Amino acid sequence: MAAAAASRAARVGLLYDERMCAHATPDGEEHPENPERLRAIWRKLNAEGVASRCVVLKAKEAEDKYIASVHSNNHIKLMKEISSKKYDSSRNTIARKYNSIYFNKGSSESAVLAAGSVIEVAEKVAAGELRSAIALVRPPGHHAEHDEAMGFCLFNNVAVAANYLLNDRPDLGIKKILIVDWDVHHGNGTQKMFYNDPCVLFFSVHRFDYGSFYPAEGDASHCFIGEEAALGDPLGGCCITPNGYALLLTKLLGFAKGRIVMALEGGYNLRSIANSVFACAKVLLGDKFTFSSPEMQPFESTWRIIQAVRNELKTYWPVLSSKLPENLSLRIKPSPIELYTSSDSEPDGEDVDELSGAVSSVNVIQFADDAISEHLSKMKLDEENLAVKTASSCSAAEHHPTDSVEVDKDGSVVLSKRISDLSLAWRSDLSRTHVWYASFGSNMWKPRFLCYIQGGKADGMSIPCCGSRDTSSPRGTMWKTVPHRLLFGRSSTPCWGTGGVAFLNPEMNYNEKSYVCMYKITLEQFNDILFQENRLVLEDGKNGNVVYPDSSLVDSSEVEFMSTNKAIHLEPIKDSWYSNVLYLGDEDELPILTMTCPSSDIERYKSGELPLVPPSKTYAATLIKGLVEGKQLDADGAASYINAAAARGL
Repeated sequence: MAAAAASRAARVGLLYDERMCAHATPDGEEHPENPERLRAIWRKLNAEGVASRCVVLKAKEAEDKYIASVHSNNHIKLMKEISSKKYDSSRNTIARKYNSIYFNKGSSESAVLAAGSVIEVAEKVAAGELRSAIALVRPPGHHAEHDEAMGFCLFNNVAVAANYLLNDRPDLGIKKILIVDWDVHHGNGTQKMFYNDPCVLFFSVHRFDYGSFYPAEGDASHCFIGEEAALGDPLGGCCITPNGYALLLTKLLGFAKGRIVMALEGGYNLRSIANSVFACAKVLLGDKFTFSSPEMQPFESTWRIIQAVRNELKTYWPVLSSKLPENLSLRIKPSPIELYTSSDSEPDGEDVDELSGAVSSVNVIQFADDAISEHLSKMKLDEENLAVKTASSCSAAEHHPTDSVEVDKDGSVVLSKRISDLSLAWRSDLSRTHVWYASFGSNMWKPRFLCYIQGGKADGMSIPCCGSRDTSSPRGTMWKTVPHRLLFGRSSTPCWGTGGVAFLNPEMNYNEKSYVCMYKITLEQFNDILFQENRLVLEDGKNGNVVYPDSSLVDSSEVEFMSTNKAIHLEPIKDSWYSNVLYLGDEDELPILTMTCPSSDIERYKSGELPLVPPSKTYAATLIKGLVEGKQLDADGAASYINAAAARGL
């Protein structure tokens, strides 16, 4: 009797198959998406006795006809044949044509098994054979698009399974599906596949950074409605603990009678991902959690984003108009213990019981009856455990500004400074210092540059700029050529849409000549442009105020340092597109500064990890206007200059 009761209580499926570990880098080189991701999770679940409490399942291959519901036949054919002898000599060359993809002799089988495995568990949950399930699959899928592999993803596993339930198994009675994607990266592929499908609600919670974080596409914005990871992760850089993911999953249990499929996507810190899946598995098994530790308090930056997103979406989801709790205890940064346990380095042992930093990068699929819309419309925040008090102030030592200078492996100088530690007194100081800001991209056209100073948008721009705190016009304008290579990279931006944008190669080369339009502005204004270029300025959705960072990124001491070292890679924004400030010399005894990508990004462009993409017609036209109105080139010459820069490889 006890055994039967235990069996009924489990009814949580757990799918793991060593065959999906066959997909690996072709020459054994290190890569974040590697077979140890699955093995680390499997060892943890076995060591903690979780696997024995679940219904353990083996993988099944997906049939072509089911994969074809979301992918083209050409894509399916290539992915299924890429591991064959036919492609032994060309496999690596083909991989380089994609964005962040590798292939080996085990890739095809692993990809078909990953897609088929999500179908397998989804079908069993939908049919009532299982209450919920976890699919430990790889390669991941949510970046894969209709005709393209990208971002470590070959087939879109979750999209394949969702289409299978809706279109190939009507007998199961699944009318609507909610896909919750909490991977730190936007699930671009899944979103596009269901953008116009009224039967699927895709809900992505991800790092956006105003379009600068991978996959760096504008449609990752919360403004795209249809017809938004974690501490310790080397690629994500967010701060979510295992208990945090357990809380998210606990909230989701209230939907669709708890019928949940959890499919693994990314997550690249082995300790973290094992801890997170372990915590979520215990939630599905019915174990109780206490969500009251200090780590459960939201970050101040997160709370601001929540407010902005709710303000944008409340027209579509009226429940988001409800009042949020006030005077919350908000955190500015992770606690020391969280930072300590978030290290990317792995210990010799596998003792991951403590609440170390976690990345649980998954898609959660929920099958809904017709009542889900009503349930969603009534969704409210649970305020019971939210502390209604002001955050305690940090000690003076915690807020003491500290700078340090380090040298990157590529030789560039790195400035380490905590953005939020300085008072606004810096604005008064820097407003009395002038510099030349050298623009090589769209800011060469003065009307577009003035948007960064006075706010608003110019012709061709899709979104407006916030402007500078100091809206005064530049005190002078002049042109110059510099010995740096102009290039166009990345694939799209929220402002200019699809197409690359301009960068200067930080490395000086006297065989190169690029035009720059120089504006004489204050160092305060330069910082405000730097903030805007790197998407650091936010609009408070509650009252419409513009929220700037609390401290400068570049002050007089950095300028003096650059006059000797020629560049500074800004550590606080090291992953942003324009995080490298170059010193290009002096003019009238004032320094000439510009901002571009770090040297490490140039290497990523060379390897194909980052795309070199020609500019859109609208963006190119803005550069042409700047060059023509600045009397540097005629229209044909300006077009040829831009086309030549876009066509050349690095």
